[in-house]
Amino acid sequence: MQKFVILLLLFLSSQAFASTKDSIVECIFNEMYNQHYTQAEEILRANKNNIDSIFFAVLSVDMSYWKNVTGTDTPDYQTFETDLQNLSPVNPTSTTQQAIHLVTLSYQLRYELKRFKLIKAISTRQETKALFSSLKTNEELPPKQMELYQLYSALFQYFDNYLKPFFVSTKKENCSEALATMTRLYQSENQITKTLVAYFLGKTWLKYENNPQNAVDYFQWLHKTYPENIKFKALLNECYKQLK
Repeated sequence: MQKFVILLLLFLSSQAFASTKDSIVECIFNEMYNQHYTQAEEILRANKNNIDSIFFAVLSVDMSYWKNVTGTDTPDYQTFETDLQNLSPVNPTSTTQQAIHLVTLSYQLRYELKRFKLIKAISTRQETKALFSSLKTNEELPPKQMELYQLYSALFQYFDNYLKPFFVSTKKENCSEALATMTRLYQSENQITKTLVAYFLGKTWLKYENNPQNAVDYFQWLHKTYPENIKFKALLNECYKQLK
């Protein structure tokens, strides 16, 4: 009986600690996606040791991308490139390091395509594809980390096939499969996963699939969840405009 009580107390304390860490991450995400970057960065730095390393990498690179590239009218590309370099593991060997590298590579590829650095993008695509293949059958990641891995894998699968010539027989099927994976991940109870999926799905349906009807629900959720984010509001208005 005594052993049972001790185990129960240990379980409850671990659950409380996990809830605390989840609350910290949600707080950072709320500040970041409401575009309060200074507050978000302060909380992130202060809690580096309390946040899972993969989530820390996702938060750091996503914040830099929003702050310096996509969420501003005055981009600071050099700062983003420096942040990306600092966050990318050197010679990643462990599953965790490789997962972090997959995250940074996905942002690097998006950035290079956005800046029309096509030669670099081709090289990054090949590196991402090789890493994706090596991690594809790996089952060592915990459930929340696995969700992020599945998300970035689906993103790579979609854009890797989207850029292929129209006559490639598996192009449409693979893109549809990637969208189905992201749609399933949107049901996640983890705020990071749900937010990233909503943004990527909304942008994909609106910008690449030319289907604002499928995009509008995601931007409605994002605007409701992060009402101070001017980017989400603008994308939602773009959906409404196209649906008229």
